[in-house]
Amino acid sequence: MADASANGKTIKELQQLAQEAPARARPRRKKPSRAALLEAIDLLSRWSAAGLAVIAGIGVYLSITVGRAYPARAAAWALMLLAALYVCRRLQLQFRAGAEIAAHPFRWRASFASCLCVLGVAFASAPILLTPVDAAPMLAAQAAALTLGGAFCAAIFFSAHLNSAVAICLPGAVFPLLAAWRSGDAGAAAYASFAAATGAALILVVRYAVANRLSLRHPRTTLLRGEASRGERDHRAGVTDRQTA
Repeated sequence: MADASANGKTIKELQQLAQEAPARARPRRKKPSRAALLEAIDLLSRWSAAGLAVIAGIGVYLSITVGRAYPARAAAWALMLLAALYVCRRLQLQFRAGAEIAAHPFRWRASFASCLCVLGVAFASAPILLTPVDAAPMLAAQAAALTLGGAFCAAIFFSAHLNSAVAICLPGAVFPLLAAWRSGDAGAAAYASFAAATGAALILVVRYAVANRLSLRHPRTTLLRGEASRGERDHRAGVTDRQTA
């Protein structure tokens, strides 16, 4: 047999060496259990009502205050915001009421997170859509500050699912920065960056606390599930052997 390497080892010898070589175990990320994920979805469905209420309250306030100066802009923005709020609130109520979608919690979580993406962009666009470039500085600053603070306050109530929290707070951090860049105010941009970093750190802390608590309450049982599935396979094999005999 032809040599397979420069040091004269045959293919069979290389295969034998490969079999005898110690296999390195791949580091696996410790994932939460299914029970912990299901409880996190339940927390998301319960806490999200408060987050939606925060966004609705700030949206009404901005529509009234800014609408005095720019009624057409405020009406268009409020209509867009109310439509996104209605869809999110309807999904939340359907899940809490035990509707058909409640039988698929992970599918509901994906649908709810996608709706929150639309809601986050609609809410965070207030500093751009509500106030034009030549608006009063105090009015523009008020819209940017309320949008930034409201987005991160609402994201805390969605922190049971990190993607849902990011869907709200990420646009809430980007749009005020865009508004500050449009106005050319470096101080406002620095303030918005610092506030966004502080809010992101707070959300990560809350998220870590919630995930840690759920992991302690619902630890993974991979070994037990493996033994149960192995016993079930052995039982099925025994039944098949008896039927064959």
